[in-house]
Parts: sequence; C-alpha cells; structure tokens
Amino acid sequence: MKLNIKKKYIILWCVIIIAVIILPDIKMYYQQYKLRSEKLPERFLSYSTLDSLKDNDYEVLKIYGGFNEPVLQGNDSTIIIISGSRKESKDGGDDIVNKWYKINLNGQITDSLQYSYNSLNSTHSYQTFNDYIVDVDQNTYSNWIKDGDTIHYPYKNITENKIFPVSEAQKIIADKEYMYDDIIHSDTADNDYKYKLVVYKDNVWNYFYTEKNWTDYPAYKTNKKSIQYDASTYNIDAQANVIKRDYVHKEKWNARSFWNLKNFSWGSGNGSGGDGWIGTSYFSVKMPKKTLHYKQSVSIDYPDGNLRDPFSYFIYQPQNGAYLLLIDTQNQVYYLIRPKK
Repeated sequence: MKLNIKKKYIILWCVIIIAVIILPDIKMYYQQYKLRSEKLPERFLSYSTLDSLKDNDYEVLKIYGGFNEPVLQGNDSTIIIISGSRKESKDGGDDIVNKWYKINLNGQITDSLQYSYNSLNSTHSYQTFNDYIVDVDQNTYSNWIKDGDTIHYPYKNITENKIFPVSEAQKIIADKEYMYDDIIHSDTADNDYKYKLVVYKDNVWNYFYTEKNWTDYPAYKTNKKSIQYDASTYNIDAQANVIKRDYVHKEKWNARSFWNLKNFSWGSGNGSGGDGWIGTSYFSVKMPKKTLHYKQSVSIDYPDGNLRDPFSYFIYQPQNGAYLLLIDTQNQVYYLIRPKK
C-alpha cells in the first residue's frame, strides 16, 4: 500500500514538473505543430528572390546606392541614379567612390561618371543640384548631367578672403536657388571658425565666407531634377497596380522558449506568447510585356497578423518606359527590372 502511495507521489511530482516546464511554452509548441501542416502551394515553389530573378525577357540589375541620394530626371527619356561607396584603405584613410548612371527608357545604362579618391590625399564633397554636380570642397562644378561634359569648371570667391557680416550675407543669398554651408575651422588654439557658403544664383556658382555667428542655415530649395515620390510608394500593398502580394507563407514561430537557457535565467526569454512568425511573401510584378514573380522574407505579428517587410520600396515607373525601378532606401539598394537586350 505504501509503495503505491509513493508511486502516486512520484507520478504526481513528475506531472507537476512536466507541467511547469511545458505550460509556459505551450503556445510555442502549438504554433510549431500547426506550421507542420501549412504547406506552400506548389505554384509558388518556383519564385526566386528579386536579385536572383530569372526570366527569358527581363533581368534585374542590382546597384548598391551607398549614399542616400535622389533619383534625377535628366531629360524626358533619361534618369540619373547616384551610388557610391566608402571603405577603409589599407594605407590609411577611406577609399571613396562616387558614381552617376544615366538610364534610358529601356532601362539600359547609356553613360556613367565616376570619381574616386582617398580621404587622406584630397577632400571632396559632391552635391547634385539640377544639371550640376558640384564639388563644394574644391569649388568646381560639372555639366555632365546636362550634356555629358566631364570637365570640372571652377567657381570663385565673391571677394577674396573677406568675411561678410551676417547682414550682408543675408543680402547675398536672397532669392538664391541653392546654398550649401560648411564650417571652416582655424588652426588657432581657441579653434575659431567661420562659415563658407556656396551659392547658386542668377545662373552663377560662387562662394564666400561669413561670420561664425551665422544662424541662417540653408533652406534647400527643391531640386527641380529630383523625381518626387508619393508616400504611398513606401507601401507595397498600396501599389497593387504595379506590385501585388499574392501569398504569405508562415515558416517559423518567432519566439525563444520561456526557459531561456542561453543566459541561464528563468523566464527571461520572449515568453511562450512570442511576437509572431517569420515567413515569406510572394509577389507579382506587372511589367509591360508580362507579369514577373519574386519572393522576400516577412515577419507576421501575433495575433493581428500585420505584415512587416524587412524593407519597403519607392517605386518609379516612367511614362512610355519599359523598366521598373525599385529603390530600397533603408538598405540603399536600387533594383532595376529591365528588358534583356
């Protein structure tokens, strides 16, 4: 009799221990079990990621932006996309590359421009405004956007070495089209400084210096060449006429166990409730000739099912054009979907 009572106590304690271990994670186990029965429809098995899309008529050119710059409308049939890179040089400093590409209505690169330099050997700061690429450090500009001319034309100081008081500076920049300001530090012990203002006004580039108490920071005028995007183009699901989300497949319950053994602490994980699932979205892209398909990862919130894409796109589709440009501004990547030559 006593033996049976002991067995009952042992069984009871085992049940309690198992319950303590399992119950906090019961939702996780349940979701993992449910996912085993959610099979991906066969028609989506052939979808590839955007940068590995394969098609007989179209191809995807992936260009790393590097710098968060606008897309420019060069003329009625050409846009300019800007990219670049910065990496540490083995000899010291940074190796910096600035690139501009001209894209025609077929999505083909018709011309490109590249400036490369090491930050220890020279200083450059390229600003793109309308038809000009301006180096505000070297006081030069290029007309390449407009006519392909790669010559760097110098622009001058309005009055050599004069430091204008704020009142005079405000008069000079009145009715400006563009202004860029920079702080120029001195080599003195008190680290004195002045402001350098680069101004485009009356079709002329100039620069001048003004007092260190300058407070009228530049209100940049809209770049007339910059392609304007509607806020809805961030949201893929708001652009169903171009890109349509066909299906969402849940693949993994996105939560750690309540028993977070990684740091040997009780109850410090995400909890068995978790925060949703990790899965894949499957998309259709409407192009002039046909519809293309691609997939990308997605997070699905629990319990409302809201979708969280790892990035969103600005979408640019030119009138009478044969290509589609997706701009991942978060990761600074361009995806140019264009006809094959």
